Amino acid sequence: MAVRLDDLCVNGYKIYQDDCGFCFGTDAVLLAWFAGNKKFTKAADLCAGNGVISVILSTHNCCKEARGYEISQGPFELSKMTAEYNKITDKVSFYLRDIRNTAIDENFPGGYFDLVTANPPYMTENSGLVSEGAKGAARTELTCTLADVVKAASVLLKNGGRFCMINKPDRLTDAICAMREKKIEPKRLMLVSPRCGKKPELFLIEGIKQGKPGLFCEPTLEIYGSDGKYTETLNKIYGLN
Repeated sequence: MAVRLDDLCVNGYKIYQDDCGFCFGTDAVLLAWFAGNKKFTKAADLCAGNGVISVILSTHNCCKEARGYEISQGPFELSKMTAEYNKITDKVSFYLRDIRNTAIDENFPGGYFDLVTANPPYMTENSGLVSEGAKGAARTELTCTLADVVKAASVLLKNGGRFCMINKPDRLTDAICAMREKKIEPKRLMLVSPRCGKKPELFLIEGIKQGKPGLFCEPTLEIYGSDGKYTETLNKIYGLN
């Protein structure tokens, strides 16, 4: 690994990343913002990577506990280093786990969390060129599918708890079908576009376990303005104004 320590620009925290691995991007920051704009106390993050979403969620005053679950050894080790460096191990913990194993135990407590997040692999296994190692696992459904992620979320969530996920628009139907199958009712949807007039490249969705039907569509979130700079909303998300 070629490990570096980056500024997370949140609470003065820093995060360990591997130059040769998969580094977090805007999608992780957007998911943490989307999920964190409502109160919660106990959060779990699936496909946690190097732990960025759990760390950001832990900065909310309402958060009492944040756990991250990751299958790849390298990112898992980095996430533990990040928690220790920032002295947040009393609130943030990480677990090396294949989330396809949904057997309930002390490290994978069923019906325990009121928020579960996921930034899962976007591409199906037969979608084209596949990267090797941690990059491949982060980008492509080599170690878990979208359906696996939703199933794990349903096991971890208490009734009335929220599941928030980010993915590509071509997976939206898959996401909604998987959520309903596992009794997580889609309630809030936000499309993400690079700029005004461009087609969306991401979506953010929130579902409620055992929730009633009824989906609310938020205004499209635009990343860049006509000047090529972050929009006011993105600056607020990144804490730049």
